Amino acid sequence: MLNIVTSDEMREMDRHTIEDLGVPGVVLMENAGVGTYRIIKNMVKDLSEPLVFVFCGKGNNGGDGFVIARHLWDSGCEVHIFIIAEETDISGDARTNFDIVKKMQIPYSFITEEDQLDDLWEEYPDIVVDALLGTGIKGAVHGFMVDVIRFINGFECPVVAVDVPSGLNADSPDVEGDVIDSDVTVTMALPKRCHVFHPAKSHVGELYIADIGIPKNVRNSDKILVHMVEKEDIFLPLRQADTHKYKCGTVTVLAGSPGFTGAATLSSEAALRIGAGLITLAIPEGLGPVLETKLTEVIKRPYFTGDAAHFNTKSIPDIQDLLDSCDVLAIGPGLGRSPETIEAIMDVLNNFKKPAVIDADALFAMSKHPEIFKTPHPNWILTPHHGEFFRFLKDISKEQLAVEFISLAQNFSRENKINLLLKGAPSIVSDPEGRVYVNPTGNPGLASGGTG
Repeated sequence: MLNIVTSDEMREMDRHTIEDLGVPGVVLMENAGVGTYRIIKNMVKDLSEPLVFVFCGKGNNGGDGFVIARHLWDSGCEVHIFIIAEETDISGDARTNFDIVKKMQIPYSFITEEDQLDDLWEEYPDIVVDALLGTGIKGAVHGFMVDVIRFINGFECPVVAVDVPSGLNADSPDVEGDVIDSDVTVTMALPKRCHVFHPAKSHVGELYIADIGIPKNVRNSDKILVHMVEKEDIFLPLRQADTHKYKCGTVTVLAGSPGFTGAATLSSEAALRIGAGLITLAIPEGLGPVLETKLTEVIKRPYFTGDAAHFNTKSIPDIQDLLDSCDVLAIGPGLGRSPETIEAIMDVLNNFKKPAVIDADALFAMSKHPEIFKTPHPNWILTPHHGEFFRFLKDISKEQLAVEFISLAQNFSRENKINLLLKGAPSIVSDPEGRVYVNPTGNPGLASGGTG
């Protein structure tokens, strides 16, 4: 797992490494600059005497920029540094590296007015480096920095952002104002939330992570609760050579109604494809001929619906044996939202204590009966998209959900002792302990009914 950190968490890692472990801050800055330099150098390897513009702020992000400029200059690149500050504003480790730049006589200019930016169009760089703001900002940029960001975005060459594209809030997916549109971002030690979640992610470009010398045990702190799932974290249980279907898990799928046979088909096929040993799809009796055609390997169990065409309390006796014998229940896709169906869904859920995957219309039913959360269900998984999750939240706007969905998911799982798979781009899973796991896979092709 790869930890995803907030700016405060990253700042504490820096502080611990510098103050408690004794690694000088200037060493971390050097490592950050060198890591970024190597990526830029690879980008321009086929160019003879490439010209690189490095835009630096007054803080540590600008200090990283000075290190990058020094190594590019020393490797034979033509470099010009543009500092969006007064010289007296530069202090600390950033000042140390600026003084080195001065002594090496690398060209630099202080830019404090918009007219000075216009003069830079006399040259056309091959790469622009954004080392302006870093992770420290909150809210939208303002003043002259807006002009600088817009100016950099006007270049047609690749832009490399140091740590975070300037203008983004490291802790938020939201984009509040003008932001650097980077082609490449090199972040330090660990990814931040803006690198992972849209719409902020659309400004990041290709993301690289630079090792700046923070020890592994610090980066992997168990205090960090948000994690990126990596390929090596995914594994399937081994099956013995003499196993059989009854040892590989039995699933009851309660899904489908007239007009929604596709939901029943896709959800039961999903159970089949992940390797369940035996899947039984419970369906309204009138849908049997349709689903016998659609599904071959899944067992179909038609249930009585009475005068209705959909699941209701009269149907439950026909499927009670399936509920009693299954290892897992998948419930909700395409079941319907009539009052009778909602009542039946809640009847099933109130009496079901085993693992369950709850989706779609079953989520709708639960949102109408929040009293079900009075009993913890740590072996249940709710699988809403953002719109479905919104029904469970009180006094929260959709705009707030779009920005704060990580903390809202964490709080929901903790308070209700339940697992939540919040579908989106990317999807996240939160557990009853408040841990969050980010699934980085998927693509826009998943924006189609049934892929959930």
